[in-house]
Amino acid sequence: MTRRASATVAQRNAAFIPRIQALKAEHPFWGYRRIWAQLRFVDGLPLNRKRVLRLMRTQGLLVKPNARLKATRTPTRSKPRPTAPRQWWGIDMTKVLVEPVGWVYVVLVLDWYTKKIVGHYAGLQAKTAHWLLALEQAVQRQCPEGVQGQGLCLMSDNGCQPTSVAFMKACATLGITQAFTSYNNPKGNADTERLMRTLKEELLWLREWTSPLELERALTAWIEWYNMRYLHSALGYRTPCQVEHAHQTSHSTQFVAA
Repeated sequence: MTRRASATVAQRNAAFIPRIQALKAEHPFWGYRRIWAQLRFVDGLPLNRKRVLRLMRTQGLLVKPNARLKATRTPTRSKPRPTAPRQWWGIDMTKVLVEPVGWVYVVLVLDWYTKKIVGHYAGLQAKTAHWLLALEQAVQRQCPEGVQGQGLCLMSDNGCQPTSVAFMKACATLGITQAFTSYNNPKGNADTERLMRTLKEELLWLREWTSPLELERALTAWIEWYNMRYLHSALGYRTPCQVEHAHQTSHSTQFVAA
């Protein structure tokens, strides 16, 4: 037997529904946990997860599970788990159709600890040189003093770009140790793969693209939003920049105390 909510509770809940509907319209792939995090930590509304779940269910706003998005392959080794920024980065590529020019390729470099996008490239080609543009951008931004001797590792799949002689030689010159996912095991680069899904759900799949320049500008703006404002569940619903700043502050405090 389902208990009917009182008129007072129903009236109080009704005040939150327009905001939930607005968030779902802007982010159609968000589930109730992410909607709750936005309401709780950004809007400052005193709502718990169960309440948000209940409201979204009554409004038909829940995301239906998609079994195709769940990897079932068994990893052959455990995934590296960094304990600080600039220990493990991941690099990967996706593509989006832009009428009438064809495919535009997007390469992202992700810091696995902070979940921050540290480098990117978007263009009509995706050769080794273009992957290196994204990687070199990440190095210049995050490691202006260089990465030699810093122990930075880069995880990728076994595609032709990261396994090319030119790419491996560039990584060796920069002082980056390469690592590759095991055969038929995308979970080895799961953090970066999940970022690609977020990029598609939050940007690439939400509109029809007609200009590569328009896409590049939108991608740059989205990356800034993601790094500064995206509440990441793996970070305890903090943003990548908040985690990076917290680590830098903690490290500086420890250094001064010593």
